[in-house]
Amino acid sequence: MSEEKQEQKRIDYTIEQIKAQEKQIKDSLVSVKKEASDIRSNFWEDVRVNLLEPDDVSETNISIRQQEHFLRERERNYEHAEKQLKVFDKMKNSPYFARIDIADEETAREEIYIGIGSALDENDQFLVYDWRAPISSVYYDGEMGEASYDTPQGKLTVDVLLKRQFSIKKGKLQSMFDTSAAIGDEMLQEVLGAESNLQMKNIVATIQREQNRIIRDTKSDLLFVQGAAGSGKTSAVLQRIAYLLYRFREGLDEKQMIIFSPNRLFNYYIGNVLPELGEKNMLQTTFQDFTAARLEKLEMESLFEQFEDKANELRKNILGLKEDTQLFAAISRYQKLLQKDGLRFKDIRFRGKTVISKNKVKEIFYQTRSDYSLPARLELTRKALREELFVFANEEAKKDWVKDEIELLSEESYQNLVPLELEFDSFDAEQDYLARKLVRLKMKKVHQAVKKNRFFHIRQQFVHFMQTVPRLLKLEKFGIQESEWKTEIKRLVDSLNANKLAQEDVVFYLDLRDRVVGKEANRAMKFLFIDEIQDYSPAQIYYLKTLFPSSRFTLLGDLNQAIFKTQEKERTLLEEIKDLFDSKKTEVIRLNKSYRSTEQITNFTKGIIQAKEEIVPFAREGSLPKLIETEDYVEMMEQVYEEANRLVEKSNMVAIIGKNQEICEAAYLSLYKKMKVRLVHFEHQKLQEGVMIIPSYLAKGLEFDSVIVLDASNEAYRLEEERTLLYTICSRAMHDLVVTSNGTKSRLFSDIPEELYQFEKISTHNSSRISR
Repeated sequence: MSEEKQEQKRIDYTIEQIKAQEKQIKDSLVSVKKEASDIRSNFWEDVRVNLLEPDDVSETNISIRQQEHFLRERERNYEHAEKQLKVFDKMKNSPYFARIDIADEETAREEIYIGIGSALDENDQFLVYDWRAPISSVYYDGEMGEASYDTPQGKLTVDVLLKRQFSIKKGKLQSMFDTSAAIGDEMLQEVLGAESNLQMKNIVATIQREQNRIIRDTKSDLLFVQGAAGSGKTSAVLQRIAYLLYRFREGLDEKQMIIFSPNRLFNYYIGNVLPELGEKNMLQTTFQDFTAARLEKLEMESLFEQFEDKANELRKNILGLKEDTQLFAAISRYQKLLQKDGLRFKDIRFRGKTVISKNKVKEIFYQTRSDYSLPARLELTRKALREELFVFANEEAKKDWVKDEIELLSEESYQNLVPLELEFDSFDAEQDYLARKLVRLKMKKVHQAVKKNRFFHIRQQFVHFMQTVPRLLKLEKFGIQESEWKTEIKRLVDSLNANKLAQEDVVFYLDLRDRVVGKEANRAMKFLFIDEIQDYSPAQIYYLKTLFPSSRFTLLGDLNQAIFKTQEKERTLLEEIKDLFDSKKTEVIRLNKSYRSTEQITNFTKGIIQAKEEIVPFAREGSLPKLIETEDYVEMMEQVYEEANRLVEKSNMVAIIGKNQEICEAAYLSLYKKMKVRLVHFEHQKLQEGVMIIPSYLAKGLEFDSVIVLDASNEAYRLEEERTLLYTICSRAMHDLVVTSNGTKSRLFSDIPEELYQFEKISTHNSSRISR
């Protein structure tokens, strides 16, 4: 019997066993579900309730805890069974993707099959090992011959005799490859040559050695992953999340992990990877959404506003300071000043009148013990204010407006105010009760406002802090004149008056508020992941570290794609933040090989950034990128239309990517009547198959079969710092890249060797086309 037939026979047997286990689990689910339902229904019947004696109370508590324990155990069993069924459902189609044969001192030869989950035979022997199991690491890391892997008992060494990869679809063996390398190129070529999808796929069959290091790292407090565009950073980190949930399954769940994505579109794009592997999605957010929730009534500047604000070019030095962590040190110094004086408060008002003036609030605050922290003193202030409000309420109950409202009470309102069982000795007693109750109800919002520290004027306080900054640090060190800083404060005041706050101000605003009212640090969160870290400032990372002090951080990005950066820094981002973490528990991994794009596209994009970091293209052949230069906008859009029609015939997803929202909207108006096209924008962040138009800052982290760059002229991309933006846009393409230009192409292409792309210059006036 040929090897292919033997392998198919084993596939058939494995699927039979999976189906048998699936039936057992479904049968057990019925009984587990019934047990859980019975426990819920009979909970109080099974609990012995007796509250008369202390010993009886203790016995009752123990009984309740036992019932809760039984219920939680059944629910855990139910969740585990459902999770296993989801994995089996996928394994019936493709039970595994790899095989390694190993030998050690005890076993002459053992066949290890690896899949997205584990499966056992009727004798409880492994038919398939989960890709996250320790032994599976040999498949990803090792080559033929001696290899070792980590286990809970220590490092084990084996002799690898065979490495085989499978392509199995609908239970049928499509192909298999034997390889001496970690992962053979045949499998990679097949996977990478496929069309893009609306959602990212898992890569467990093709994890590379360096990616495996990222996935299985369990010791680092800071794992810093720097990788070229398309090097599999995000994919590896999502598999890392699945691995951590498997490795620490007894003490970790998805609620203790959070990932910060570049935008909501990206959240949707990665949303299917973990469910494909049988795991629930961890918490997903963007930095904007996360901080906006903490800002309450203030609106944070959007990605769109941040990118489109031309005034930022004139504020480079100020933005540089606000990316730095030194402003936090300034806040610490300012905080000490506030212990003696300077806190800003608001009047506490009721029915349009001041009840407690801001000066009185300040007096109360600074009468508290000066050796207490600001949050502790604020708590004492809240207590004193509540007492003042109770005194005020008693006096207010005697006012005429209260008597008037009592007289106008309906029967229903009266019943709501007075319990049925309550009886009064006299009419005056009833009136006194109603008056006090009515005033307390009316003042409920005032008490809630005090409870939430609304009497603290954080906006004024933040402006005052910014006004004090020149006394707290040397602005000239950052190349900032005092007059520029005064202009900046005016901009801040105008922004706050409009209920807005710029992105660069948010973390300092929130940190100052936290230092006064108290910080609610999340110590339950165990792992925090940030994608596209190059678009974060050290200040933002510092702030997240203070909020999640018990979390291990995984930061990943491509420093060649920093599209929001305002200036070049001598110190790298890693150098800026390294003091926040234990240097002995910091791991830096670089991924230099790019898998997303064809070799031709990768070589072209390397030329844009002049290969600041060494980028190695994967040997996948494709067409040369095409650069089309036109004389006017109308002709450029005609070329965009023609190329989009050509590419959509062979591509699943074609992205026309513009620099900003304005050019994308103009392109949409030019195309929507002639072809089916969708505009993706900040309010409508959803991918679709076919042709879409998308601004650069929403394309971060995504990939498309084909990319058409919308107007890469020298007028649009003339600044040196725009190299990274142009690189980011072009590197989204997997198979085909077309660059259009309204006028002379950007000078940022000038260092790319001419043999790396096709060039066409189209003259509108004489209808000529010059090709090279």
